[in-house]
Amino acid sequence: MMPFGQFNDSFQFMPNILIPSLTNDLNLYLWEINEPLEWFEPQVKLTSDEDLEYSSILGKRKFEYIVQRFLLQKYLSGANPLMKKTSNGKPFLINHNKKISISHSKNMLLLSTASLDHGVDLEWIDKRILRLTSKFCSIEEMKVPEGIDPVIWFTLIWSSKESLYKVDGLGQLEFRTQIAVTFTAESFKQGWGRGIVERGDTILFFKINFSIINGFVVSWAYPAIIAKDRNAYIETDFN
Repeated sequence: MMPFGQFNDSFQFMPNILIPSLTNDLNLYLWEINEPLEWFEPQVKLTSDEDLEYSSILGKRKFEYIVQRFLLQKYLSGANPLMKKTSNGKPFLINHNKKISISHSKNMLLLSTASLDHGVDLEWIDKRILRLTSKFCSIEEMKVPEGIDPVIWFTLIWSSKESLYKVDGLGQLEFRTQIAVTFTAESFKQGWGRGIVERGDTILFFKINFSIINGFVVSWAYPAIIAKDRNAYIETDFN
């Protein structure tokens, strides 16, 4: 990964991924975890409750816990941001008005902040996903545009749906039938698509952006312009 900034010999950090103007209040922080715990710990202020929780977890989860808080404390101004999770695992801040979303894969961690609820996801590109496509893709989503690597295509579909799933944090959505994503060959080249979530009688519309970085698909879903119906949204020109 080519770093935008470098803080020491072992540390590479990408502080910002360019977001189109429609989502210009969304900030993404992508970290490749190469440092030992001892590098992060002196730089992170934990409450007594957080310290107790931190001491009880092991392995990869310990790294994720400390890096999440490191990024929050570094990039959110004001009071030390305190993060909790809902019963469904959606992260939120109890003392800050920013909305957050988090994803991690292998030694990479992605954290985002915005004024509205949104979702982000990080997925390693792996050909084994080809075995699972029927479990999360609609008939339309199974159609791979000409010239696009099927492994990347289906990783993107999965990642985009994960991002959409995380937005409201309520869970209980069926990926194949209640979450839909659309990428044309042209929008794929430009790094964006459309997302729809159907929960009961409510239909929510999102713009999806994505980037392929160092063998990972990074996707983020943000509320889009309100459309009267699905067809009107599919015809919306975001450019």
